Amino acid sequence: MAMLSSMLGLLGAAVVSTAATAAELNSVTLKDDVTIIALSGDVAGGDTEAAEALIKTANDSNRLISAVRLDSPGGSLSEAVQLANLIRRAKLPTIVAAGSRCASACFIVFAAGIEKFASYDAAIGVHGVSDKFGHETAQTEEATMAMARIASRFGVPPRITRQIVTTHAHDIAWLTPDDLRDMGTIMTDRPGRRTPTSADDRWVAGFDIPSDERTTRPQQTDQRSTEGAGKPGRNSMPWQKR
Repeated sequence: MAMLSSMLGLLGAAVVSTAATAAELNSVTLKDDVTIIALSGDVAGGDTEAAEALIKTANDSNRLISAVRLDSPGGSLSEAVQLANLIRRAKLPTIVAAGSRCASACFIVFAAGIEKFASYDAAIGVHGVSDKFGHETAQTEEATMAMARIASRFGVPPRITRQIVTTHAHDIAWLTPDDLRDMGTIMTDRPGRRTPTSADDRWVAGFDIPSDERTTRPQQTDQRSTEGAGKPGRNSMPWQKR
């Protein structure tokens, strides 16, 4: 906890995207009454609190959040770290669907997923940190190293953390399917075969992943709750009803 507080202090002034659009967070109910959190736009202060509120609202309606779907160019790194820790505590999967992107600070949020799902038609990328003016300084260099350490803690392999450290803040290193698989990501469709939007909702709802992708790595199970067995990610926060 002390290490996390120290890192958050270091990252407080750091951003990894200069886009101005704040994130929108909504709970979305898909088929089979599966509910997810959808985040789009820049990660910004207050997003973690908003996500906690969405989880609590779902719980109060006797529903559980099954996953977090991401479409973001980046934003506040310190807020992304807090949101990532919420996702890890809740043992929620993260998803980047076809046609969506997740770069910069968003990558830390994606990496925190207890399971990670991505389309071949998604764009997921990393780079170093700049300040709010777009400058790289000694402080942002330290923040870049801290981001790489946090990513490593979430199971991101060294070749990707090296890309975080070595890619200029105004450039971006887009990750390949092999890169994503190396960090435990399950690809949700097949190369060159974009899944239609309606089917995207189907696999998000039912985690209907091609069998050859499902066998690439062992499945992780939330040991704290058996509710929703057979549907990865139907997990509860400490205050969630069971």
